[in-house]
Amino acid sequence: MNVLVTSRSFGKHDPAAVQQLEAAGFTIARMDNGPYESAPIAARIRGVDVLIVGNDTVDETVFAAADRLKLVHMNGTGLDGIDIAAATRRGISVANVSGANKNAVAELTIALMLIAGRRVHEHIELAQDGDWRRHAGHEIGGSTVGIIGLGNIGRRVVELLAGFGVTIVGFDPNLDPSWARASRFESAGSAEAVFRRADWIVLTVPLTPATRNLIDRRALGLMKPTAIVINTSRGGIVDEVALAEALTEGTIAGAALDTFSVEPLPIDSPLRRTQAVITPHIAATSIETSALVSRRVVENVLAIVREHQTSVAVNAAELIPNTATI
Repeated sequence: MNVLVTSRSFGKHDPAAVQQLEAAGFTIARMDNGPYESAPIAARIRGVDVLIVGNDTVDETVFAAADRLKLVHMNGTGLDGIDIAAATRRGISVANVSGANKNAVAELTIALMLIAGRRVHEHIELAQDGDWRRHAGHEIGGSTVGIIGLGNIGRRVVELLAGFGVTIVGFDPNLDPSWARASRFESAGSAEAVFRRADWIVLTVPLTPATRNLIDRRALGLMKPTAIVINTSRGGIVDEVALAEALTEGTIAGAALDTFSVEPLPIDSPLRRTQAVITPHIAATSIETSALVSRRVVENVLAIVREHQTSVAVNAAELIPNTATI
């Protein structure tokens, strides 16, 4: 069995995960300069049984070039770079590691709230230049935090906010009612209701047709002038041009973003001309989470490819096994 890895973090903080795959008879090759578009992956995909990817593009170009591919596994959670429908048509399983990164992403979310609210990033730049001016910011305590998306990460953010003395209001069309009843949380009827009410707009949703450009000019216009937008989910959820305009015009007070429509964020992005906090997609990049995700990926690869437990795959319900490649 041959494995092609395009994720730079797979096995980086847990070599035992790689060793486990090798001990199970898998030969591992790497492409180390990603994220990649589909063409470079397609050029290496012949003879590959398992593809382990990061924030790469895996589409019909890859699947058409593959002759033995059985599984595409995301080394993390987000699947928006993988054409799941195209994989399913060819009998190829697609899998991810749901929930393993929730603590790392939730912790960075809280960190970005503190940094953006207290304008820490601005003060660091001033202090490094010898400028000791101080600008007042906003505390989290006593505020209303709005959370859009209450899956594994959103729920962990709610838990971490427990000690801040905040009111939490959120929206998720697929909200778990038992969790909502047991949590210190108010459910809103719509995302718009959250936008109007919250001091912080925290985004913890996947990128789907319904969430693309969720934060657009209209949404920004509904927010308080003191609102701060935090995005640690996926690029594409925020209309970056509209957000830059809102920050420049003072429609809202601030923003902190870890993901972007194009990464790295282009030098000419209008966001670079604002005081938005910008981090390079590091939410899940902790040593602990990287190790856990690698272990979980290996477990899934062995389950799907060696034990034929396709129920682990996210497309299991629609999958017609490609018996020619098993």
